[in-house]
Amino acid sequence: MPGTAIALLAAAVAVGVVQGQPPPAARDSGRSVPAVQSYPRSVGDLLVVVDGRLVRFDTLNKKATRIPLPHGFTPLRAWDQEGRYVVLGRQLPTDRTVAYALGGNRKPVALGPAEVAVPSADGKAVWVVVHGVATRVPLFGGARRSTRLPPKTRLVGDTPYGLIVSAGTVPDPPLTANRVKTPSPQPTPTLTTPAPTGTVPAGAGHTPRTTGSPVTVTPTPTTPAYTTASPVPSAGPNGVPLTTLVVGYDGRTRFLAAAEAVAAAGETVLLRDDVRRLGVISPRPGASDELRLLPSLAAIQVVGPGTLDARGHTFAVLGRTNDYAWMLVGPTSATTNGAINVVALEGGPPVLTGPAPSFTASGRVLAVRPDGRIVYYTPGDTDGFTVAGELPPATDVGQA
Repeated sequence: MPGTAIALLAAAVAVGVVQGQPPPAARDSGRSVPAVQSYPRSVGDLLVVVDGRLVRFDTLNKKATRIPLPHGFTPLRAWDQEGRYVVLGRQLPTDRTVAYALGGNRKPVALGPAEVAVPSADGKAVWVVVHGVATRVPLFGGARRSTRLPPKTRLVGDTPYGLIVSAGTVPDPPLTANRVKTPSPQPTPTLTTPAPTGTVPAGAGHTPRTTGSPVTVTPTPTTPAYTTASPVPSAGPNGVPLTTLVVGYDGRTRFLAAAEAVAAAGETVLLRDDVRRLGVISPRPGASDELRLLPSLAAIQVVGPGTLDARGHTFAVLGRTNDYAWMLVGPTSATTNGAINVVALEGGPPVLTGPAPSFTASGRVLAVRPDGRIVYYTPGDTDGFTVAGELPPATDVGQA
C-alpha cells in the first residue's frame, strides 16, 4: 500500500505542474518568483557589457558612462575587484582572449592571454589560464606564480585550500524547435533515495510572459573559450569521467568529487552530477568528503553557469524547462525544495552560453535575461525585478 500511495502522489504532482495548479506537496516545492516589474529605487552602480562596450551604469540617475578600453579590445566578461575592473575579452587583430585590469586611476594593465580568468581567494590577484597553466597575476605588484593543471581540466575557482578544477561536462540537450507551453516533469533519478515528491513551482506550468517567436534548433554548443577552457563532455567516444579536483599552489592534486564543479567560494564548492542534480562539498582537507545533494526540482534542468556568494552560503544557477529560462537561488544548506526560489528569466529561450549570475556585496543577485534585460533579486523574496534604464541589451552584468 505505501508504494501505491507514493505512485498516486507522484501522478498528482505531475498533473498539477502540467496544468499549472499547486501540487499536493506545495509546502515542499520550490517557489516561483516573477521578475517583470521595474525596481522602483536605485540598486547602485552596475558594471555592464553592452554592444561590445563596457559601461558603468548609475541606476539612480539612469546614466551610463563608457569606460575606456585598450585599442582593439572587445569586452566579454567583467567584474570589480579591489577597486579595479578586471575585464576578459578579445583582442584584435589576433582575436585571442586576454585579460586587463582597468581603473583605479591607473593605465590599463595587461594581465596576459587568458582562456579563463578568475579572482584569487584573497582578492589581491587574478588567476589566468593558458594552455593548461594557471598563473596568479597580482593586481598591485608582486611576483607571478604558475601551476600546471591536470590534463583535460578547467579552472573553476580559487579557495583558501587550492584551485578548484573540473574534468568532464554534463551534456545538455538542444533546445526544442518550437515554444513548448508546458513543462514535462520527470522523476529526478537518484541512487540512494526515493524520487522526491516536491516539484517545480506551480507557476512553471503556465506559459511565461515572453516573446512568442519560434526558436531555431541548436545543437549542444561548445562553450566559448573565454568562459571555460574547451570543456570535454563526460559522454561520447572521447569523454572523460566527471571529476572535481583541488590543485595546490605547489601542484599537488587531491580528488574532491565525481561531479562537475559549477562554482567555488570559501569553504564551499557547488557541483552538478551526471543527472544534473546540484550538490555541495567542502574543499578543506579533513572535512567530510561526501557530496551533499541539494533538493531537486524535477521539471527543471540545471544547465548553468552558476555562482556562489562571497561566503559560499547562497547559490544562483541557471536552469531551463524546455526552452524557458529560469534562475534557481537558494541556501547551500537547503534541505527542502521550499528553500529554493525559481526566478523567471523571461524574454526568449535560454542563452546556453550566457554569463553566470553575480552577487552584490549585500548578497543580492544580478542576472541577464535572454533578451538582455537585467534582473535584480534578493534571495528569499517572492518578487524579482528588472532594472529600469535605457541600456542596450546586456551580455554581462556585475556590481561596480
